[in-house]
Amino acid sequence: LVPLPAFADNYIWMLQHGHHAVVVDPGDAQPVFEALERGRLQLAAILVTHHHADHTGGVAALHAATGAAVFGPARERIPEPFTPLSHGDHADVMGLRFEVIDIPGHTAGHIAFFWPGDAASPPLLFCGDTLFSAGCGRLFEGTPAQMLASLDALAALPGDTRVCCGHEY
Repeated sequence: LVPLPAFADNYIWMLQHGHHAVVVDPGDAQPVFEALERGRLQLAAILVTHHHADHTGGVAALHAATGAAVFGPARERIPEPFTPLSHGDHADVMGLRFEVIDIPGHTAGHIAFFWPGDAASPPLLFCGDTLFSAGCGRLFEGTPAQMLASLDALAALPGDTRVCCGHEY
């Protein structure tokens, strides 16, 4: 698991296994292309948590160059083609099954990707801009009640869950 800094304060998360990688919320394609080249990796998939450009800006270029599968929220505008997902769905990438959790608040259709872990690795959460290490994302399209319910859903995950947020301020 590698954070790829982008812009002033974004993280594009890259999870690699062998010679393959998956990236989460690639707002900028360039840091991903550089990491793929450095590691001699093939991009297997792109996971998108919400529609903001600082999380989707690199999706089209990465997909066009690599053919990687794109998974994103069903109720948001994500660069096509992509597999639309909502609560209860899952994305199978690199032998890992990520559960999809609806977490509206920051945006109306925001989702998170949760991997429950295994004997060797703790659970892993890609939560976009809903949860940060020192707070939560701003409300752009959702209500305070929706954000509270989303944060409660994330708080119910196992305590050893590694949280991978979209920014660090």
